[in-house]
Amino acid sequence: MTTQPTARVRLEQGLSFLRSGYLFASRMRKKAGVPATSHDPVAVTLLGRTSHLVRGAEGVRLFYDSSRIRRDGAMPKFIQVPLFGNGAVHTLDGEEHQVRKKAMADLAYDDARVADFADLVGDELENTHRRWITEGGTVHDDTALAFGRAAFRWAGIPMTDEEMNRRAKQMNRLLDTFGDLRTNPIAAFERRRLNKWAEGVIRQVRAGEITAPADSVLAHMADLRGVDGELVDAAVAGVELQNLTRPTVAVGRFAAFAAVALVEHPEWAERIRRAAGDQLTGVHEAVAFAQEVRRTSPFVPMLPGLLTQDTEFSGCPMKKGQRVLLDFVGTLTSPQEWDDAGSFDPERFLPYAGMEEAESIEAFIPQGGADVYTGHRCPGEKIALAALSAATVMLTRPTLEISTDVEDLTFPWTRMLTRPATGVRVRAARQG
Repeated sequence: MTTQPTARVRLEQGLSFLRSGYLFASRMRKKAGVPATSHDPVAVTLLGRTSHLVRGAEGVRLFYDSSRIRRDGAMPKFIQVPLFGNGAVHTLDGEEHQVRKKAMADLAYDDARVADFADLVGDELENTHRRWITEGGTVHDDTALAFGRAAFRWAGIPMTDEEMNRRAKQMNRLLDTFGDLRTNPIAAFERRRLNKWAEGVIRQVRAGEITAPADSVLAHMADLRGVDGELVDAAVAGVELQNLTRPTVAVGRFAAFAAVALVEHPEWAERIRRAAGDQLTGVHEAVAFAQEVRRTSPFVPMLPGLLTQDTEFSGCPMKKGQRVLLDFVGTLTSPQEWDDAGSFDPERFLPYAGMEEAESIEAFIPQGGADVYTGHRCPGEKIALAALSAATVMLTRPTLEISTDVEDLTFPWTRMLTRPATGVRVRAARQG
């Protein structure tokens, strides 16, 4: 195959990434003279290393090809440590990754366990609804709390109401602060506190000081083993216990975006309300709506990997040791991958019954791509979808009123992780 030169942006772009956030990839394409609709890679200098921006289904295939890409060392430590934790599954490769990923996916991706979570999240959301009717609140903060409490209960972690609230808020604060150099120390502080708590729980279970419910997530994480069959360090097991609960707190961001989308598309709010009746979970129209929210609303801008061999992408050469950056926003909104990509249209997901069916869409990567067991797709996506679709149904109830103020419906594309600054305010519907 004849290779072609790669479009390049030669100057260091680390500061530009921190300033641009979700707009970084599109700005780099523009700076390199690559058309906005093109899937050609762009080579940029990022943190002193040549890094290749890729997008689309072909980019997904490259990025999740474990024979060509590794995760260890790809992400800057000041981002990786607060967000994922030291020794987390996200940073592993090869057999070590497969063993750890299977242990976690067997818990989070199992349909019976997801159904248990759906019941718990429905219970927590009903409590949230009652508070909104009497006190009002914000969609982001209150659903993040409800989702976190449901996740802790689902995991079987013995916690008081007060502690569940405190830990969920710490996790949410971590997510709000890790992506900005000015606030990253707050995320690092919360990570240390959460690590101390989770490691302590694991040690207590292993010492018989507390009893984990049989076959619970907590019991399995306390018994988490490596490729050698030995128990992993309690600190690492604590990190993975968080990785099976904290991402559910993060779904509060999607809930805020769902609230905005319901205001902007009232016909869908009415459609979901009619379809739901008295149900809160398992409403197909709400699931499709939630999937479209996940496609169109930014979660992470991109993720990095390191090339383990020389390779090519779209005829452009890439060298071993260089970084590959998968453009999530550009893939989820690419006109080459999606019909009428710029439109919010949940109809596109109605043919797909649930998460496993939607995974057949190669470019659908809101929380990672490829196979759950062999790739780096998040095993908690079914749980995320259950939480988000249930919150979407609740937000369509005629008893509630979502704010339509501009500050509730807009968000900055340059902040990571982004969301409407107000969290999207909600209150009891006014009568008359």
